[in-house]
Amino acid sequence: MTEETTQQSDEPSVGQLLKAHREQANVSLESLTGPLKLSISQLQRLESDQYQTLGPITFVKGYIKNYCRELHVDSAPILAKLPAPPEPTKPANMQSFSRRTEKEAHDSRLMLVSYIILAIVIGSSALWFWQNATPIDEQTSTINIENSILDNQQNNNALNNESENTSQMQATQAVERTPAVMPISAEQVPLSEAVNATAPIAASTQTATNEPDTQSNTSTINMVFNDESWVEIHDGEGERIAFGVKKAGYKMAVSGTPPFSVVLGKHDVVSVSLNGEPVDISGYPKNRLAKFKLPLAE
Repeated sequence: MTEETTQQSDEPSVGQLLKAHREQANVSLESLTGPLKLSISQLQRLESDQYQTLGPITFVKGYIKNYCRELHVDSAPILAKLPAPPEPTKPANMQSFSRRTEKEAHDSRLMLVSYIILAIVIGSSALWFWQNATPIDEQTSTINIENSILDNQQNNNALNNESENTSQMQATQAVERTPAVMPISAEQVPLSEAVNATAPIAASTQTATNEPDTQSNTSTINMVFNDESWVEIHDGEGERIAFGVKKAGYKMAVSGTPPFSVVLGKHDVVSVSLNGEPVDISGYPKNRLAKFKLPLAE
């Protein structure tokens, strides 16, 4: 064994053979850099048998073939002296690595599915809340408007009942105060007395005729809305002559029998005038419904 090992060590290596052929041909390393496309340091590592620094064994064989071709040397016996390539890694290690990679990929997919389900649940909850939620301000304003409408209806009913009772009492008193009149023939009454008796009747007839004109007097309310506001107006007869939400810049004019019952959602953004005379409603508290009658009570 010792003699065989000694004989093998005495044989020149691949790098030594290449260097010997180059020196025998009297060729410098600089002249080989161009044809071989290698640097001087790479050629020196090739001649020093440092194959691992030159890349895979396939590249090293190609470098040796080109080296021998430039020196006109047979490359087959030199390539036969190359050491065997290192053994590949064990399959067991590759299997464990692949299993770990497969497990990580499985965990990643599971995490992605979990994120997608969580996003769907959160989005559905947000959509449901947005569709079913009602702003508190809108609920409060709706309740206030309903309460104001009920109050106006109750006030109008009370006014109507009071006016009916008053008219009934006046009619009853008029009947009670009317004296009994005996029929008198025209022959028994002198002409002058007949004329004098006719005058009060004509005067009362004229007064009764003028009363409807007085009652038929109407007033006009003018409103200018500087911003959006809700309004409701009833005239003295209980008839609703205005109702709804008016936009900014809207000008409204309504007529009816006074007194008027007025409800404004935002009175501070509305300018009011009655029969051309401005009405001051700045004394009512802001951010609340303003309920008042026109003309204003002094």
